[in-house]
Amino acid sequence: MSTKTLDIDLLNQEMESWTAEEILHWAVETFGDRFAVQSSMQKTAGVLMHMISQIAPQTEIIFVDTGVHFRETLEVRDEFIRRFGVNIQSYEPKRSFEDQYADFGRFLHESDDSLHGAGPGYNHCCFLRKEQPYIAAVKGRFDAVAGGLMRSEGGSRANTKIITYDHRVEAYKIYPLAKWTQEDVDRYTKEHDLPVHPLYEKGYASIGCFTCTTPVLPGEDKRAGRWRHIREQNTDLAAQPIYCGINFEDRKK
Repeated sequence: MSTKTLDIDLLNQEMESWTAEEILHWAVETFGDRFAVQSSMQKTAGVLMHMISQIAPQTEIIFVDTGVHFRETLEVRDEFIRRFGVNIQSYEPKRSFEDQYADFGRFLHESDDSLHGAGPGYNHCCFLRKEQPYIAAVKGRFDAVAGGLMRSEGGSRANTKIITYDHRVEAYKIYPLAKWTQEDVDRYTKEHDLPVHPLYEKGYASIGCFTCTTPVLPGEDKRAGRWRHIREQNTDLAAQPIYCGINFEDRKK
C-alpha cells in the first residue's frame, strides 16, 4: 500500500483506545514485511521486542551499533536473540570510531557544536553514528517502524502521538507504548521475565553510548546522565533533556 494514504489524525484518535499489542497487530496487518521495530536494548525496547516475537517473529528489529555501545548493551541484544529468536539486524556507521577520529582529528562527542565557533561536535557525532545508519536501514525498505517513546518520559516526548510520519525515511513512525508509564514497562518486564540491561542496577536510567552516558545521581532527572559533559560546557542546556536525534519527534519543539 502507499504510505501516503493513511489518515494519521483519525488513526491517532482511534488508537488512543487500543492496547500496545493491538497497535502492533494493526501495523503487521497493514504493512506486512515493510514494517520493522527499532530497538535501543533498553526496557521499552525489550517490551516491544517481546511483543513482536509473539505477534510476528519474522519482523525485522533494527539495532544501530554505534561502535561505542557498552558491552552489556550488546549482550542484551544477543540474549534476546537466544531466548526469543527475534530477527535483530545490527547496522553500523560508515566509518569506525577510530576512523572518525582520524577524519576530524579529535573526538566529536567531547564538544558542543551549538556553541559559536565550536565546529562539529556531539550532535554531528550522533548524526554520523546513530541517525545516518538508521536512515540507511529504513529508507526504501520499510513503510513503518515502531519505537518505544512514552509520553510519561516528559520533555519533547510528553505529547508523543501514536502514529506520525518521518520525512527523513519516508515512512510512518508508530509508538505503541505512548500511553504507558515506567511502572507499566517494569510490570510487563517482570511478568515475562525479560532480559534487562544490567546497568540499570548501577544507577544508569537512560543508556546510550559509553562515551556520553553516566549514572544518574539521587534527585536528578532520568536523562541527566546523558551528555553530562555537554551540559557542563553549555549551561543553557542544563535544564532540558538532550537527545541524539535518531527519533525525529525529539527534534520537535
